[in-house]
Amino acid sequence: MRVNFTKKKTDEGLRCYLLWGLVAIELLMSFSFLGYIHIQPISLTIVYIPVLAAGCLMGPWEATLVGIVFGLASMWKASSFYISAGDMMFSPIMSGKPIQSILMSVGARALFGLVTGILYAAAKRRKHPTAGIFLVTSVGRIIHSFLVYWFMGILFPEAGYHVSNALDSILNLEFFPFFLVQNVIVLTCYAIQNSKYARRLGDRIRMVNRMGIGIIQSKKTMALFIVLTFLASFSVAWYFISRIESVMNWHGVPLSDQIAYDIVHVQIQFLLGILSLFAIVILVIILSLKNFNYLYYEAQLDGLTGIASRGQFFLLGEKILANRKIKQERQSGYFTILDIDDFKRINDQYGHPTGDRVLSKVAENLKMVLGNYGLLGRLGGDEFVALVYEDLGKKEMEVLLNRLRAAIGTIKIPEGNVTCSIGTVPIKEETVIDKLYNRADQRLYEAKEKGKNQIVFWEE
Repeated sequence: MRVNFTKKKTDEGLRCYLLWGLVAIELLMSFSFLGYIHIQPISLTIVYIPVLAAGCLMGPWEATLVGIVFGLASMWKASSFYISAGDMMFSPIMSGKPIQSILMSVGARALFGLVTGILYAAAKRRKHPTAGIFLVTSVGRIIHSFLVYWFMGILFPEAGYHVSNALDSILNLEFFPFFLVQNVIVLTCYAIQNSKYARRLGDRIRMVNRMGIGIIQSKKTMALFIVLTFLASFSVAWYFISRIESVMNWHGVPLSDQIAYDIVHVQIQFLLGILSLFAIVILVIILSLKNFNYLYYEAQLDGLTGIASRGQFFLLGEKILANRKIKQERQSGYFTILDIDDFKRINDQYGHPTGDRVLSKVAENLKMVLGNYGLLGRLGGDEFVALVYEDLGKKEMEVLLNRLRAAIGTIKIPEGNVTCSIGTVPIKEETVIDKLYNRADQRLYEAKEKGKNQIVFWEE
């Protein structure tokens, strides 16, 4: 039986940060000048670039979601009295054709995300993915224009627009700046995502997500901060609306229903822009905290083996078990103790340098086999422990432990190879780590009594 570890849960957490970050950036660009660069005589609209970035960095479905956000934002901006007649087609309120407007504004952008996401996925499977990504990004604006004009021609034929209008963007003066800006942004994001720093940060966040290092106690504080941020933003927006009305009344400017509507409409855009900015700041704070928590955790690791020391292991183990209880999780887990057979004799006969090398090699194999499944620690001397909290069956755990024992059996010493004894017990409903340790220690003792180089499971 083969056990394959996947980082599905933790990777989903990382993808969630990236996805919500791109959604926030899309909203910020939609409701600020960041999405519209005006350099006379050129005006660059780059609001669609987060959709391209989502397709490149994540996949078709994520790009579709960001495309939907793009469409909803453009639909809201079109729902006011001060916009042009052409833009009113994107608003279900102003166009007189609500279903057609929603399909054109949201449907076209969602399809844009799906199509570009599929093209990016195909490009990354090629021998030279960067060249493929460059090509897809280069035609990104054309694809967007093509889809919008296509929907427009079908849903609003009276406007006189056709798919051929999309080709006008190639002959436009602003085509080259678009080409340059979108490629620089998307390719830079792709390069950062594949950099050593990003991979290292991702590994650290995965570790923190798996073990809940330093995060559990800060969730309430972060939730309170988010609520206060929203309330503060809303109060500023409401104050702005009331002040505008007071100013216009003071100067004797009558407030018609349309003017009042447009003031509220613009202020909601302002509120959404501020909230999206706060969302980006909060995401940066969360990732920074997780990185800091990992660095703090790393600073306390056992110096020789690079895994948790005794005190740190039991402290984090208690938090992990308590978090399982809070979440009412019922999946299986295991507490495992590993002891190197005759380690004192190895130390005495061959010296401490050899003993230290053996300890380091055992820790390396422990991390290689069980590191992705739970918390590892060295309790002292040659005693290693693992708190496995992934949902594994007994047979899967036996496969992993046999793999670990075989890997340790390849460690060479002058007289032969190293062996180890292992005792393991299921976690189930137990949330007291000391009890798990005592049970596993009994199984380890049985393994030693059976002649060493054994694995003993707790039997009910």
